[in-house]
Amino acid sequence: MADPGRGLFITNTRIGDTILTTGALAALHRRHPGLRFTVVAGPVAAPLFAETPYVERVIPLRKTRFSGHWLRLWLQLAGVNWSVIADMRGSGVSRLLAARKHHVRTTTRDDRRHKAEQAASVVRASIAEAKPVIHVSDITRVRVRARLPEGRLLALAPSANRVGKTWPIDRFADYLNAATRIGGPLSGWSVAILGGLEDAPAARRLQTALPDRRILDFTGEALLPTAALLGQSDLFVGNDSGLMHLAAAMNTPVVALFGPTDERLYGPWAVEHRIVRDPHARFEFGATSRTVSETECQMDGVTVTQVLEATADILRSAAPRPRLPVSGATAI
Repeated sequence: MADPGRGLFITNTRIGDTILTTGALAALHRRHPGLRFTVVAGPVAAPLFAETPYVERVIPLRKTRFSGHWLRLWLQLAGVNWSVIADMRGSGVSRLLAARKHHVRTTTRDDRRHKAEQAASVVRASIAEAKPVIHVSDITRVRVRARLPEGRLLALAPSANRVGKTWPIDRFADYLNAATRIGGPLSGWSVAILGGLEDAPAARRLQTALPDRRILDFTGEALLPTAALLGQSDLFVGNDSGLMHLAAAMNTPVVALFGPTDERLYGPWAVEHRIVRDPHARFEFGATSRTVSETECQMDGVTVTQVLEATADILRSAAPRPRLPVSGATAI
């Protein structure tokens, strides 16, 4: 049997940016179903592709001094006869590799399209094909389901990669208290707190503040189990972050809290969602994170009342999501 060929997909460093390019990779697979893809991504984002059936190799691109990581990458890739190369970063290394077809990003900072749409356009995919696609195996889904309680589930991510776009943890506590109490829009729901290991103190703080609520700590979970959890959650609430984009990719309704970033560029894509931001905030929208402070919160204008109203509004149009049965979940 003839070798169907190989494809190379070079994507981003951050989790959210990488997720927004996965629709482009899926579009390439549909166009070239026999290709076996190698994916190059940042070390934090690389695990997103571990269970993608048409990806045979994932290379975590770890930065080194004097951009030596690009030379090392070229040495790893130069000996392969590539059928298709798609470079979401517009890096020089992709231009130095031979392939029958090149797709290299050339968009500018002034491009006002959503980042998912920009990524799709690199491979000449349609807007419909821009929807992010994350593959999670049945085994991963079943193992995660075995750890979840019965009933409806809120996935909450109180973290972000910069302080500027992180809603204060006290506001999250007040929101959870109001949302999950008797008569609240999430009365009777369980809550799963998501994030990295560094977010465990925030999870403990919420559990301590609300000891009579079912608040589960899932901080520090690997990306694909987190994706599986999001796929079985009824709602996601959180800041503009990689986890917000992961929730959207798993088709989970999203209430997204925005401050110094632009939802027209970075908002949840192709999923039921509500955006909450300070209506009186004034800042310059942009395609970069230069407006985001690393030391000062820029989310103080977002109120608990706003988030509660957005929660109640989205629940009016978002039906309960089906879950794997517990009996099936405990079988593996």
